[in-house]
Amino acid sequence: MATFFKKEVKKSHLELTKLRIAKKRAEKALYRARAMQEDLKATVEQITAARDTVAGCDVCKGCTSRQFILVECGHVSCYGCLRNWFHTSLREQIDDSTIIPEYLRRRPVNAETLRELHDGGYLDVVLYDCPVCEEPVRMKPTENRVVNDPHLSDPVLWKDLFHDEIQYV
Repeated sequence: MATFFKKEVKKSHLELTKLRIAKKRAEKALYRARAMQEDLKATVEQITAARDTVAGCDVCKGCTSRQFILVECGHVSCYGCLRNWFHTSLREQIDDSTIIPEYLRRRPVNAETLRELHDGGYLDVVLYDCPVCEEPVRMKPTENRVVNDPHLSDPVLWKDLFHDEIQYV
């Protein structure tokens, strides 16, 4: 009977040794996984910081999507900031004009109103400038391919602010 217990103790000791080895391997694997997780987290933070630096809006400094470049000066701005800036500028020019009829001045600025202002001979020239450096903007902003959003490649994206037959100076 003593031999039986010795064999069982020896078996248990062997199993315990195997379990201790497995535990050490698991602890090492967990340590490596946590280190890899920290490395991955640091890499994601670096990529995010680089993306924000490369593609951040020069106006609001926060938006990193829907970026457009002003060809004349190279400044990058988000779609929302540029639309607001150009819309405000166009609205001021319409409101300050003495030749535009009151009914057209009260209308919201959209592609139809812009076309009507041009076709009626009330608006042949629009003055837009860069919200950062005030360089005159003569062309529609160009989509920044660094941050490519396929939903914004629509050719009528700037239709309510840039009319093909109006001169921009």
